[in-house]
Amino acid sequence: MANVARKYAQALFEVSIKHNVVEEVYQDFTEIYTALEDKMNYFKQIDHEPKVTINDRRKLVDRVFKGINPFLFNTLKVVAGHRNFRLIDEIYESFKDHYYQHHGLAEAHLESAQPLSDDEIIQVKEALINRIGLNDLILHADVNESLIGGIRVKIGTKVYDGSIQNDLNQLVRNFNRAH
Repeated sequence: MANVARKYAQALFEVSIKHNVVEEVYQDFTEIYTALEDKMNYFKQIDHEPKVTINDRRKLVDRVFKGINPFLFNTLKVVAGHRNFRLIDEIYESFKDHYYQHHGLAEAHLESAQPLSDDEIIQVKEALINRIGLNDLILHADVNESLIGGIRVKIGTKVYDGSIQNDLNQLVRNFNRAH
């Protein structure tokens, strides 16, 4: 189903770019996603309810999503018509990926053994932007005391691990290989 979600997202992204409304669509979609996060089970149940007709689902879209960007609105009507409400979160995530890639953005999860100051977070962010070649980075910082010291950053599937815990693990692996 992820492939279907990506196709919806790609089509929505392409039409948004073509009509120069990608910012508006992203903002509307983000608001919808945030508002529906705790109601996703309800929308997913609608997909499997045989008594809820295509017209019923489309009327639901008319009532709930009135006033959003027309391209997003039409996409949601198509999603509803194909009983794919369960894919809304995947469609949003895929659309967000396209949006981030288009703008040279990425989300990063930063872990440190102790809380970092704002200046330290900015320094880490700037170093990562320079290293990876992005325009900007949305950084989420958390404390993970098991790191002992240093930092670990995850961007997508890549992990940059400069923690003392990682150094110790490397030493153990090297020691075990030597013996």
